[in-house]
Amino acid sequence: MSSAEELTFVVGRWLRPIIMLLYVVRRIGQIATSSREQRSTSLNQ
Repeated sequence: MSSAEELTFVVGRWLRPIIMLLYVVRRIGQIATSSREQRSTSLNQ
């Protein structure tokens, strides 16, 4: 690592997939929560 550009490039290469994974996990969590909420509200009616 001789320059800031190289460091930024390497960090970006590692960070981007992690951010994408967190986004996907969060989306799956929201979908699971919303389906649970729909089931609980339908049971109460």
